[in-house]
Order: sequence, then C-alpha cells, then structure tokens
Amino acid sequence: MLPIRWPRRAAAALVVGCLALGGQTAAATVGTGNGAVPPHHRDVLELTQYVDPRIGTSVNPASGYAGNVNAGAQVPFGAVTFGPDMPRRDFNGSGGYLIGADATSGSINFFSLTHLSGVGCPGQGAVAMMPRATAAPLVNGSNRVTPVGFRTATESASPGYYDVGLDNGVDAEFTATQRTGMARFTFPDEDAGFLALDMRVNARANQGGTVQVKPENVSLEVSDDGRTISGQTVAPAFCTPYGTKWNAPVYFHAELDKPLQAQAEGSTVNTVKNGGGVFQYDLTDDDRTLTMKVGISSVSAANAKLNLDTENPDGSFDEVRADADADWNERLNTVQVDRAADPGALTAKQRDDLVQLYTALYRVFGSPTVYSDVNGDFRSMRANEPYPGGVDATGGVEQRPVANVADYDYTRPDGTTGSYGTQYTSFSMWDTYRSQAQLLALLAPKESAEMMQSLVVDAQQCGAFPHWVDGSDDSTPMAGDNALPVLAGAREFGVDDFDLVTAGRLVKQSVFDPTSSCNDRASMAGAEQYLRDGYYPGGSSNNIERYNSDRAAAAFLAGLPKDVREDPSVAVTDAELDALHDRADWWRNIFDESTGTIKARKAPTTPGELGELATGSFHESTEPNYFWSFGHAWSDLIEASGGKQTAVERLNRLFSVDDELTATPTLRQLNGGQESQGLYIGNEPSHAAPWAYNWAGKPAATQYVVQQIMDVAFTTRRDGLPGNDDMGATSSWYVFAALGMFPTVASEGGVSLSTPQFPATTVWLGNKPLRLTTSADAATAPFIQSARLDGVDYPGSWLPMSKVRRGVELSYTLGTEASQWAAAEALTPPSGSDGNYDKMTALGDPKKSSGH
Repeated sequence: MLPIRWPRRAAAALVVGCLALGGQTAAATVGTGNGAVPPHHRDVLELTQYVDPRIGTSVNPASGYAGNVNAGAQVPFGAVTFGPDMPRRDFNGSGGYLIGADATSGSINFFSLTHLSGVGCPGQGAVAMMPRATAAPLVNGSNRVTPVGFRTATESASPGYYDVGLDNGVDAEFTATQRTGMARFTFPDEDAGFLALDMRVNARANQGGTVQVKPENVSLEVSDDGRTISGQTVAPAFCTPYGTKWNAPVYFHAELDKPLQAQAEGSTVNTVKNGGGVFQYDLTDDDRTLTMKVGISSVSAANAKLNLDTENPDGSFDEVRADADADWNERLNTVQVDRAADPGALTAKQRDDLVQLYTALYRVFGSPTVYSDVNGDFRSMRANEPYPGGVDATGGVEQRPVANVADYDYTRPDGTTGSYGTQYTSFSMWDTYRSQAQLLALLAPKESAEMMQSLVVDAQQCGAFPHWVDGSDDSTPMAGDNALPVLAGAREFGVDDFDLVTAGRLVKQSVFDPTSSCNDRASMAGAEQYLRDGYYPGGSSNNIERYNSDRAAAAFLAGLPKDVREDPSVAVTDAELDALHDRADWWRNIFDESTGTIKARKAPTTPGELGELATGSFHESTEPNYFWSFGHAWSDLIEASGGKQTAVERLNRLFSVDDELTATPTLRQLNGGQESQGLYIGNEPSHAAPWAYNWAGKPAATQYVVQQIMDVAFTTRRDGLPGNDDMGATSSWYVFAALGMFPTVASEGGVSLSTPQFPATTVWLGNKPLRLTTSADAATAPFIQSARLDGVDYPGSWLPMSKVRRGVELSYTLGTEASQWAAAEALTPPSGSDGNYDKMTALGDPKKSSGH
C-alpha cells in the first residue's frame, strides 16, 4: 500500500480513526448496514499520479472533434487555468490547446490565465504573455503574439502543474490557486530574461476573429523596477454570433521576484505601448529564473491584488504546486478504487483504466469555476439597456455594477439566515444537465449548493435563469432552458442549501411567463406559439430540449418542501404541475407512429390541429441518438415505437451489436460523428442511451455496451476523448459508467444500473460510503448475475438515491454469459413524467424474504 500523504489543509477532514497495525495504516471500519468498508478506505491515497491532463487535447479520429481541454495548471473549480494557447482550427482547440495525437512538436501562441475547458467555441485567453530569450517584436501585422515552438518530449502536465521547454530555450512552469497563477521561467542565460505581454490578445482576437481589441480598451501599468505589473485586458464575447453580445473585463495584478535590467537610451524594451511591451529582467548566471505570481478579478486591479495577497502572499513556486496537488488529491479521494493503492501490482490495462477514471474525475471537478473575489465582489450579470445589436468590434466592455455575495441572504434548510460564500461561473448547462450536475451534487455538495445559488443570483440580476454562463454573461448556443434540469438534478441528488423560495419563483416564472428573460435571452423562445401548438414547427431536438425543461420544472417544483411551495411567491398548484407533466409528454406531437421515429411538424394550417409531419432537424447529432434523450418517457416511447423487442432491435443498430452480444463495435461505430446514424458518444444527446436496454427488458445489453464504449471510445492517448468535454460533461459520463450507473432521468433522484468497472470502489457521499464490489473484473466478466444491497437481494436495475444517501454496499456477482437479472416485466424501472422514481420498479419494491 502507498504511504499516506497528508495534505496540509485537508488531513484532519479526511482521516477517520486511523490505526497503525503492524507497519500498515488502516482506518476504523465504517459500518454500512449489513456491509462494511475495508479498513484502509478512509486513508488518503496518492491519486494524482493517475491523472494526465493532456488526454483530450487532440482530435479524435472518429468524430473529428478534440476534447478541447487545456493542460494548464488549475485547482478544483479554480478561476485560473494557467497554461498555453495554441493555434486552433474549425471548432477544435477552443480550450486553448490543440496538437496532433502523435505529434512530436507544436507551437504556442501565448500563455494565459483563463480558459474554458472542453467547449466548442473560443473564449477567455486573458492576460497573454510569452517568455523570450531575445527582444523580438511583440506582435506582427496580424495582431498576434509571435508563436514559439516546443517539443512534446519537453512537456509535462499533472494536476495543478504544467511545464514545457520552449524552442527558444526557456523552460516555462505554471501552477495556480483558485484566483491566482504562478509562473517560473528558467532562461538559457543571464541576458535572455525577456517577458512579452499584450493585453490586446485573447482567444478570439488571436485567431483573426471579429473582436480585435483596441489599445483604448485595455491598460498595462508597470512599476519603475518592473516588480509589479497590473492592468485590464478583455475576455471576448463567447460563441458569437450564437452566444453572448458582450466582451468582459479581466483585471490583474502581478508581482515578480526580480527587477528590470537597465536599457540603452532609445531602446523600446521595458516600455509600454498600446497595452503591450517586452520587458527584460535582471538575471544572474547563478539564478536564471524569473518567478511571477498574478491574481485576477472581474471587478478591479485592486481586487486582483487582494486575491493575490490573500491566496498566495509568500508561497514559493514549489509550495504552491504542492498545495495544488494536495487539493486535487483530496478531491479525487471522494472516489477510491481499491487497486489504486498499489500501483506496483497493476497490469498495463488496469493502470490505463485508473488513468481514464481519475483524469475524467479531474475534469469533472474543473468547472463551474470561481468568479467572486476573496471579499465576495463580482461583476453583475445585469446588462444595460438597450441591448446592443452585436458585439463591440473594438473589444470594448460594458460597465456593470459590482455585486457581492453578502447581498443575497436566504433561509437555509436548518432555518438560519445567511448568504452564500462564492459566486461561480462557466455553466455549460445544455451539456452538464445530463450527468455532471448530479455527480457534483454527490461528490461536492457544498460547492454544488453554491453553484445553484449562483444561478439564482444570476437570475435575480438579469431577470431569469441564464442558459450558458461565461463570466457575467448569458448566451444561447443551444436549445432549452437548461438551468431547470441542472437545478432539479442537483436537488434530487441531495443539494438543497440554496435559496429555494427564490429558485421556486424563478422556475415557475420560466415556464409560465412568456416574457421571462435573462437580459435579452428568453427563458422560453417562441413561448406563445409553443404553448398554443405544443411544439416548435420544423424542429425536433429543440422540442425535445423544451420537453426536458418542462419536465425538470415539474420535478423541481413538486419536490420543494411544503413551506416553500406554500410561499406566496411560489404558490405552485396541482393544476400547474399537471400542466407541466402534460407538456413533458408533448414529445408525442413530433412522434411518427407509422415509422416509430422522432420527426418534426410543420406549422398547423388549422388552429387547434397538428401540422403535417416533416423531416426532423437535430442539433449536433441525429434522430437515432436523440431518440433516447428524454429518459422520463422511455416506457411510453418503447410502447409507442412497437414494444420492447422493437426497442432492443433499434438499440442494437445504434450500438452496432448483435442480439447474442458477441459483436465488438469499432471506434467509428461507437463515435461516428454528428451525421452518424449509429452511436455518437462524443456528444451529450446519446449519453443516456446505453441504459435504455434496462427499460426494454434486456439489461445484459446495457452491461455489455457500456463496457464496450469505455474500452473502445475512451483511451489514455491525447485523442482519447470522443468529443468535446464540454466543461466536464463527457468526463462525468465516464465516471458514472465506471461506477456502473447513470442518471438517465436527469431531473430525478435515481440511477440506472450497469456493471461497475472495478472490483472494489468506495464513493464517499460526505461521510457516508457507497461501497461497490463485484465478484470478478468487468473486463472479463461484464454480465451481472445477481446484486445485493446491504446483503439483501436487489433484483432491479433502477436505484433510487433515497436508498444510497445513508451509505450502503452494493455488491454484484458477475459472469461471462448474459443473464436475466432485472429483465422480468415486473422489474421494468419506473417511468413517466409524473412517475414515482423513489421505487425500484414501476410496480414498487418486491417483498424481502428472510435470509436474503
């Protein structure tokens, strides 16, 4: 077993009753009903060794999309990701990093402190800099920082740390705290200590986009000795023309450990011009390093300095790096795989499985990101009116009021009144509502609660729940009102410490008030027509997203405590809930019974009647994938499309498997891209589909298919993510799949079961352990023969969260042949917009006989 490493700030919280036994360290056994956690499972395992932040930085050969993650230095949920910005192409490289999977070299445009992880549109890239060995010009005629090459052999990345040896001879290292970054540049000789900065450059301006930042919209102030640098740069509007209309300010304050070197008269080195400059620092032959620490803020350079003084007043680079590693280790230890404790005993396949799991978990904990400063200040989401018709082409920013977390008191579940601690941003909710919101609620409930409160506060500022949040702005690159399933999913998975009264009022507003909007972004686009006809003409996937939003609103409102539901500002009635459940079933309006497929409808020609069926329109995917993207209706959908056997045949085609479950699908078959009629696991609409077999009466196929997808579509290579990670959404799919479960009904508190990837895993739900064990390795025996929950037979494939929160042991007997476990008609999982998901099956729990 590995020696225990005690994080400086986390050890006391993590260790429970450790006992030294014969040279080994063991924790006191934690009871879980009839099961128990093995003695070592409250120790802190060394798990950061299994994370490779470069997985997903190359284009996947099947889907044609990269993970778009950044390999830079970040702490959990940190505002800062200090790392490289490389040339991007098409929709690849939007996270700032893109390189060939087998490339031996690449180029870096600049390093910056902010990145959006896994997204499809460029954004952020704030506070651009590049260390140099000569006083080369800062920019060329295209307003781009001059790129510098590097060799992949000189690069390394781990949680909280990034290092690269540049072709100019400089070694660049980066680490971070939540709101600050730290760089250590080692130069080839004492006269080579040049550092270039340009505040006009960001992730869009650098790509020749429409946002070319003018000098008057940025600032750069350098002290006489060069030891302090501060100013303002611009984060570009996100995902234009579909996204935000506003650029955003990013303020910074940096401190360096060496002074500037004196320059000859007439030199342009060490001077600021147009928001940029090249600065030469005074190195010695004995010390060729230059260390910079820098804080950022959305409010002011003074707040950036406060963030720096608070989070990193005097830490050395190595100390900050060690703290970042410890923070990550603490987070990763919420999921403890037994075999991770002994890396020396692992086979190559077993190690790869651990690397994939913990790298995915690392990405899940990467966003949403901290937005408020240490004093609680943050830039408001309330935009000025009238709203601009387009993005300011000069890279200008809109002046906004400053808000503070202390301004938003609410009543907590325990009856006390107070405010929340941190405002969060970077909400990619069309992507994350399907699984990441639920996973964070399980593994990071405190942060999840503050994220939900952040959405409530955003809505109070801009008028309604936002859709896709970058900085302090909302955008609508995707359909649906996806804050609603995020809120419902988080609450159903145990998070309720946020302003439920205001949230309830705003949810009700979103679905019943056609004028509801966040700034200029409507909660329900085309509300009058949608509510009149029950669908959007010509649309398919946008209708599905709307039905999911309506279903989530019903679940959230129905699940509110009685006193909240009776609050005059919420006052939701049974009739209103029934109306939302009816709207969630409007999928029938775009269902073609003659073909058993989802289509579109034309606008009605006769009031009160449905228009003609038409060819479907599906955003970023196809009908076979979107067919399974509204899990609340699976039983009715299966019946309407011809019954369970027809559903199994449809699923078999989707996953390219045979009825005997012996076929081994290829990467192309499992990740065929946006136009594929087979599976496209690289985008979120398909993510729940493997578990649909549980409703179709063939759970063994779910068990087989999930294992095939994990083995084939995910790898430890740079191209090992099947598509954009979308702020941790794709990674959360992998984590849930590895645990043998998935929240197929995103707005309900339960999971569909499959085979856990590892023979023994403990998932820590606060202080409560969910212990998952199997009799064999799923790689060789993927089929569940039987299951027991705390020693009692568990014959169904749906697990309500109410059975999990107390801490349980779920154990499986596995085999090499498919079984009939959970396949009986009576064991069909619950379904329906108003179904009871707190039961194992649609019929309720079976009787428990003695001796089981």
